[in-house]
Amino acid sequence: MSRRGPAFVESESELFADIDRKQSHGDISTKTAEAFIELYEFAKEIGDDVSIGEAKNANFQVRVDAHLGDYQNNPSVFTANVNGDLKIWPARMIMDNAPDFSVVEWDEEDYYEFERAFQSLKGVSPDTTTVQFETIGSDGDVDEFKAIVEEFVSTCREKAK
Repeated sequence: MSRRGPAFVESESELFADIDRKQSHGDISTKTAEAFIELYEFAKEIGDDVSIGEAKNANFQVRVDAHLGDYQNNPSVFTANVNGDLKIWPARMIMDNAPDFSVVEWDEEDYYEFERAFQSLKGVSPDTTTVQFETIGSDGDVDEFKAIVEEFVSTCREKAK
């Protein structure tokens, strides 16, 4: 059940309330709810900034300073929406908008390794950077996804030293 009206999920308490509401109404499974919360907690551990908002469903995006470098915009390493998608394509925005890579220390190939690893997850197509969160949440690939993110973030941080 989506929130009605103009209200967006904008705080951690609203995020958890939305998850509880969706689970109690049968809109998401217990496994998906638990996977989303697990991924959110992981994001808070690995991210330098985790923001909630701009969607009517529980959602967040995680940013890492070493990934952003001196890039002027704010692309995330990944975003997740419990009733929508898990996306890694925002991490590529730096490549698309600063192709000389003078603003970051990581390499184009580092992102492509991240992308290929994402595409190897069960239920993810080999040509996409977005998947329904339910696919990752219900198939139990959250741990594998977290490992993929950890590898990319670690690479960005190592190269930023």
